[in-house]
Amino acid sequence: MEQAPKVDGSPADVAERIADSHARAVVFPRMEFEEKAPVGEIAQRMVDGTFDKAFLIDEIERFTGVRLSIPDNPGKVLAVIPEHGYWSSELTLTDRVFRAAGYEVDFVTPRGERPFVYGVSTDMTFKDQAWNAAQVSAGEATLGELYNDRTTSDGQRLNAPRSLDAWLPPTPRPHDEETSREPFREKLASGLREASKYAAMFIVGGAGAYMDLGGNTSVRPLIQLMVALDRPVAAICYGVSVLIQATDPETSVPLVWGRLVTGHSEQDDYTDFTANVVAEGQYSPNYGSAVFTLEQMIKQYAGPTGGFLSKNGTPYMAVADGPFISARTTPDGYPAALLALARLHGAGQLPEKYVIDGDGRGHEPTASEVKRPRFS
Repeated sequence: MEQAPKVDGSPADVAERIADSHARAVVFPRMEFEEKAPVGEIAQRMVDGTFDKAFLIDEIERFTGVRLSIPDNPGKVLAVIPEHGYWSSELTLTDRVFRAAGYEVDFVTPRGERPFVYGVSTDMTFKDQAWNAAQVSAGEATLGELYNDRTTSDGQRLNAPRSLDAWLPPTPRPHDEETSREPFREKLASGLREASKYAAMFIVGGAGAYMDLGGNTSVRPLIQLMVALDRPVAAICYGVSVLIQATDPETSVPLVWGRLVTGHSEQDDYTDFTANVVAEGQYSPNYGSAVFTLEQMIKQYAGPTGGFLSKNGTPYMAVADGPFISARTTPDGYPAALLALARLHGAGQLPEKYVIDGDGRGHEPTASEVKRPRFS
């Protein structure tokens, strides 16, 4: 990897040049849509019961140009949800899209415990820390409360999620010693055989994703299985950090190496004192800032032949590259799920690499959109 260039001059000169470079690098993108993002209308349709299969098929065609036919009872989809804080719409919108298509959606959390929702993700007064703009629509808030209520049908589904840890064993540690190898292999093989029944999976974000799932070794072979079977794996917001950390266990090469991935850009990530998402009377982790910069993390895991792309200020942003589908931020589980269905039922019409960066027809990515690290 190339070394940072040495800056010559006196300490005062060096300080001035570094300050100048940081100031020049600041960008101030603008939102490219009206005050109300289109996801609010979609979420309200889901609340009202008007988000049906016919509407869904039309939406997929509008975003991708792919006209598809989805059979009745097409199968099952797996939703991986962090326990220690998920962002409401990243679960609710994505779940409702797959269910409108006729899929059953099974929930799994790291230890089989009910996940808690970040209170701010159902709070219509909450403003985005990067844009200082309202982030939660009325429809998203209502959907979130339906799932957070333990007595509703959706809330009951979250009461008893499956345990990822019990289903797919974590990788043995040094203290487990050689005798653990074969029992681990047998249990993992059994769990993966069962997991092969799923047509697709999606990983919900929120800061709980990098706490619960970033270093989780049970989820990685699950991702590898879906990729090997060429089935869509969608990751939303900080769920992308989980997806990119899945590697080939024998080579340690990330599965996303050479792929295009989206996520929070530098301008749209949690930085100094902006991750303080504590709702009154409800627990939320208080970090001050994110524990990593997702844009830089993606660049390293995707490598010089892959890349990062994220267009700031658009109402939606999702990227498909083969079975990998990544979603930039909170409302983007919606276009990510549309891309997954286009991949599943589009009979090869969806290009291998495809980008949605607005509220309409997407496109194949151009070289100018992709950011890559430079390696020597």
